[in-house]
Amino acid sequence: MSFGENRKIRIVAAVIVICVSLVPSIACANGDRVAVIGFAARLTDAITNSPRDAAQMAIEEANQQAEKTAGSIRFSLSLQNDQGNPNLAVFIANYFVKANVVGVIGHWHSVTTLAAAQTYEAAHVSQINITTTNSQITKLGYQGAFRDVGGTDDLSRSLAETAVNTMHGKHIVIIGNDSGYSKALTESIASEIAKRSPNIPQSLSVSAQTSDFNSVLTSEVNKQADLIIFTGYVTQVEDFVNAVKRLGIKTNIIFNEGATNLQLPDEDNSNIYAYEPEIAQDKCPRWKTFYQKFQRRYGYIPNTYAGNAYNAAGMLIEAVRQTNSTDAAKVTAYLHQLHYKGLAGELAFAPGGALLNPTYTVFHAERKNWQPMHFFSADKKAVKDCFKD
Repeated sequence: MSFGENRKIRIVAAVIVICVSLVPSIACANGDRVAVIGFAARLTDAITNSPRDAAQMAIEEANQQAEKTAGSIRFSLSLQNDQGNPNLAVFIANYFVKANVVGVIGHWHSVTTLAAAQTYEAAHVSQINITTTNSQITKLGYQGAFRDVGGTDDLSRSLAETAVNTMHGKHIVIIGNDSGYSKALTESIASEIAKRSPNIPQSLSVSAQTSDFNSVLTSEVNKQADLIIFTGYVTQVEDFVNAVKRLGIKTNIIFNEGATNLQLPDEDNSNIYAYEPEIAQDKCPRWKTFYQKFQRRYGYIPNTYAGNAYNAAGMLIEAVRQTNSTDAAKVTAYLHQLHYKGLAGELAFAPGGALLNPTYTVFHAERKNWQPMHFFSADKKAVKDCFKD
């Protein structure tokens, strides 16, 4: 680590120490019990605004309910910017532990989530991941590690099914980046495709920081790929699409989670598809209600991660209420038995903390709009539940 990085982390750590002393005074100002929920992400990225605001909205709603009941526990949200830095994520995890949070929503990236996980586990603090889909996180035996979205394994099976049996890809190329997340997802998708097709997919990698996809895309067109799966970061999708347009590529392309947040140009985008967790929002009454409330509250349209954060905050709130406790260990224990009525059906966790029966929707781009095309769920009842309410 460079001197500059060391100095930056020392400064942030000093700020965190100051904050630790402030939280209890805020929490106890009215003599009420207050459950503090942590939220950690790279907050300078605009994409984190929606989930941050959704978590805050869940807390505001819970506090409005608490006002009607004497002795109810109130809630507050503690926001921390880990800058996508694993060292800083550990400092923040220690801060949250000292601040006696009841649970944490985040972190945003696999590398920061994994870096902080041991600290949370030692303190029995639950960590609900809303974007980190790396299946390794819920295979490490940690009692406090949870995901309210499907993992790499779940996404890979669904993507492979779509690529081979729905889109009938014969010459499939997977383009990823050099991050641990993308490498794991690429490997998993390739393995699942191999189970369904005699044709072995090709895999290519670019830098996680690049915005130049000309070379890799030209290479695949020359190889006559009939389907491209992109496993890089969502922040790279716009540059990838721009390169596709510039090169006049008509090969079908599937993006993984988060791509439907991209504003497409108003032109022919019929070769572009995207995968998102959960069921298409307009099909779920609870999701539609949340969507409308969010727009009224904040004045903008929530992105696809907002619902995950709202669900995560709701689960932590429910666990606190059901245990009538702000003890993080009791909250963590309860999450293992929780069956929560989420925005798109019931949410519950497997023993390791992975989401049971994750659902996905394939979206197809129709000019500048994303239209749901197909649902995937291991449990058909999960799809039906969404339409009931």
